[in-house]
Amino acid sequence: MQTQKVFQEAHGIRDWIVQRRRQLHRHPELMYEEVRTSELVRDTLDELGIHYRFPLAETGVLATLGGGDGPCVALRADMDALPIQEETDVPFRSEVDGKMHACGHDCHTAMLLGAARLLKKYEAEIPGTVKLLFQPAEEGGAGGRRMREEGALEDPHV
Repeated sequence: MQTQKVFQEAHGIRDWIVQRRRQLHRHPELMYEEVRTSELVRDTLDELGIHYRFPLAETGVLATLGGGDGPCVALRADMDALPIQEETDVPFRSEVDGKMHACGHDCHTAMLLGAARLLKKYEAEIPGTVKLLFQPAEEGGAGGRRMREEGALEDPHV
């Protein structure tokens, strides 16, 4: 896989990533309430033909790509929002009173879905395993610890 080619392909799916980010931004969910967010992640993974485990830590998703023979690496994105009223005047502002993606977790999730799309295209060339962790409850809910305790970093070991 050539770096420049992948970079160009990433730029080519920019609008696809931005669309998902804005959809997530409109519908923020607090820790362990990421039902709609998790559904968008799973629907996208289904569309891409990527295998995943659900649920982990209530609303978390663990996707897996690659051939399996070789090292295992993980990429992680947070999914939860904050209990803050959005005061911006953008077309994709939060539609949920008192909740917003003020920390960029909508971006994290959308970017990881973008990485998933690119990695799926080159899956046959991955000499190992790539795990994609879509983590709930980063904002004080210990979602990462719960995903780890539920085996997200094992079989194969990251």
